[in-house]
Amino acid sequence: MRQNVFKLFVLLVWPLMTASAQDNVNMKFGKPTMEEMQMKVYKAEPNAEAVVLCRLTDVEYTVQTISFLVDYREKCRIKVLNPRGTRFAKVVIPYKQHVTVGNNIGGLKVTGFALPKPGGSSNSYFEDESGSMTEEVFGTDADETVEDIKATAFNLEGGKVVKTSLKKSDIVKKKIDEQNYLLEFTVPNVKEGTVIEYEYNIHSQLFWELHDWYAQCEIPVAYAKLDMNIPSYLIFNIEDHGIQRLTYTCTAGSMKFKIVSDPLSNPMTVTTNHYVYQGRDLMGMPKDDYVWNPQDHWAGITAELKQYRLPGMTQMDYAKTWEQIDEMILSSDDLGIHMSDHSPLANELKEAKIQEIANLRERVAAAYKLVMSKVKWNGKYELSPALTSETLKKGSGSNADINLLLIQSFQDVGLSAAPVVLRTRDLGQLPYNFPSINKLSSFIVGVIMPSGGNMYLDASNKNGWLNILPEVMQVERARLVQKGKKSEWVNLQKVSKSEKNTVIEAKLSADGMLSGKQTTRNEGGETMESDFTKKGQVTDGQISICPFPDKMIENPFIAETRKMPVEFPCLRSDRIVINMTLPDGYVVEGEPRNTTIITPDKGIEGRILTVISEDRVQMSCQFNINQLSHSEKNYADLRQIFDMLSKYTSEPLIIKKK
Repeated sequence: MRQNVFKLFVLLVWPLMTASAQDNVNMKFGKPTMEEMQMKVYKAEPNAEAVVLCRLTDVEYTVQTISFLVDYREKCRIKVLNPRGTRFAKVVIPYKQHVTVGNNIGGLKVTGFALPKPGGSSNSYFEDESGSMTEEVFGTDADETVEDIKATAFNLEGGKVVKTSLKKSDIVKKKIDEQNYLLEFTVPNVKEGTVIEYEYNIHSQLFWELHDWYAQCEIPVAYAKLDMNIPSYLIFNIEDHGIQRLTYTCTAGSMKFKIVSDPLSNPMTVTTNHYVYQGRDLMGMPKDDYVWNPQDHWAGITAELKQYRLPGMTQMDYAKTWEQIDEMILSSDDLGIHMSDHSPLANELKEAKIQEIANLRERVAAAYKLVMSKVKWNGKYELSPALTSETLKKGSGSNADINLLLIQSFQDVGLSAAPVVLRTRDLGQLPYNFPSINKLSSFIVGVIMPSGGNMYLDASNKNGWLNILPEVMQVERARLVQKGKKSEWVNLQKVSKSEKNTVIEAKLSADGMLSGKQTTRNEGGETMESDFTKKGQVTDGQISICPFPDKMIENPFIAETRKMPVEFPCLRSDRIVINMTLPDGYVVEGEPRNTTIITPDKGIEGRILTVISEDRVQMSCQFNINQLSHSEKNYADLRQIFDMLSKYTSEPLIIKKK
C-alpha cells in the first residue's frame, strides 16, 4: 500500500473558515448577519481578498459492537471582499475509499499493532486476543463517505439578502488513486461581497486515524473551533502547533451506546475525553516560494493513536517510541524483510567485479551506475517498495522501488546499506512531541562507512552524485534504520550543499566591451566553459562597467514584513572571481570596494573583495547560505543582506585614462 497523506482541513482550494475576533461570533449557519453582509474590508488585514468568518468542526465517535465510527461535521462561513476572493467558492474535500486495512500502517505492511476479534458476552464483547490491524473489525476494506452537503451564496441585492443554493448536480467526485478521492463543488453566484456558507459530514470507518486539523489558512480567519469527543478507549497523542497558538481545554465527558448483538440490554456508558480548540484573529498565511509547506506554521493540531483499550482486554500500545516504529519498519512485508535479499542484479554486479573496487566511494558510485542503467525513476516519491524483481522487469519505479534495489545491490558488493525514512519537505514536518509512522512518506539510501561519514543518495537524483539529495528530501529529521543496530537521527540538511565556482578571464577594450572566457565548476565536479561578454558605457573616454554578470544576486524579499520563516531550497556556496585586464593607459577611479556582510546568526554571509594592480582588476564575490530555515523574527536582517549584496554586485566601476 502506498503512503497517503490525508488532511481533514480541505487543502488550499478550500477556504478555511472562521469568525470575527469578538466574543459575539455568529455561529448560527443559514443566517448571516447584516454586518457580515455589508462588510467591505476586514479591519485586521485590510488587503485581504476574503476572510473566514466562522469555521466549526465537530468530531464525534460512535461506539459499535465491534468497532467505532467517527464523523467530522464541518461548517464554514466566508466573506468575499474583492474579485480575487471569488476563488474560495471552490471547495475540495479529500476522502478515502477501499483502504486495505489488514496490516497496513503508514503505507507499509507491518505487524505490531492489532485490534481484537469480536466475541464474548454483552459486558465483555471483545475477547482479549489480537489480530491484524482492523481486518477482524471491518474485513478487508474501510471507507469514508462525504454526506449531508449544503452550500449557499448570500448576496445583498437592493437591500435584501438573496440566497443561491448548491445543486446536487454541481457536486463532482474524482478518483486520485486506489484509495484517495476528491469531492468538489463550486458555490454558485459568488462575487465580490458574497457571504459563502457550506457544510458537510465526513463519515469515516478509519477511527484510528484522527484527521489533521488546521484553524489557519492563506486568508485571515476570524474564528475557528474544533470540538472533539473521543471515547477513553482510544488514547491519541495530540500536538498543537503554529506561529499563532490555539487555546484549548480537555475535560471528562461521556456517551451512551447499545450493543447491536444484544438489543435488550441496557445502554452502556463510555467515558470520553472532550477536547475544544479555538483560534481567533488568525492572520492569513499564503504559500510562497520560500516556504515548503505553510501548514507547518499554521495554527492547528496533528494526532496519532497511542493506545487502544476496551473492557475485557489488555491495553495495547501503538508505537509509542521510535524504537517500536523501527521494529515495525524492519519487520514490514514490503520493505524490512526484503532488505537482506540478494539483488536480482547480483550476477551482473559480480561480473562487473564491483566488489573488488578498493575505494568504497568509487564502489558505491559503480554499483549505483549499474543499477540506474537498468531502471528509471517514474517521478513518484513513496515509502512502500514493490518487489525488486518486478521493478527490474518493468524498468521503472518510484524512488522507494529503486532504493530497495540499491540497498540489495550495495549489500551484494560488500557495502552496508539501510533505509533512511523521512517525511518530504512538501508534506510538512514530522511531529516533534510523539513518534509517527503514519507521517513518514519516503526513504533514501544510507551507505554506512566503517570510518564514519556515511554517504546518502536517492534514486530520484538523475545525476547520481553522492551526498547530493533532491531539495524535497533535505529534511532536518530523518531516521537511519538498521537491522541489529541502534537507529539514529540524521540531519540531511547538512549533507547536501549546492556549490558553484566561477572564474572569468576577460579583457576590457577602450570602447567598453568586456570579453573573455567563463569557467564554472559545480559540486558534482562538472565543468562548463562558455564565452563571456558585457558592454559598458563610454562617456568622454571614461568607461562605466560592472564586471559581474547581470542580476547575479537579486533580492527576492521585497515585502517589508513577513509572517512565516524563510526556508531556502538547499545550503549554497557560490563564488565568482573576475580577472579583468584594463585597456592600456587606463586606471580604476576611487578606492577598492571591500565588504563583508553576515547575519547575526551567521546563517547567511556575503563577501565582496576588489584587488587593483597596475593593469588588472580582480573582483570576487562569495555568497553562502549556511542554514536553510530562518525565523521570521530575523527577516529584517535577511532582507538587508540580500539588498546590500544585490547593490554591491550591480554597481559599476569607473575606469578612466591615466
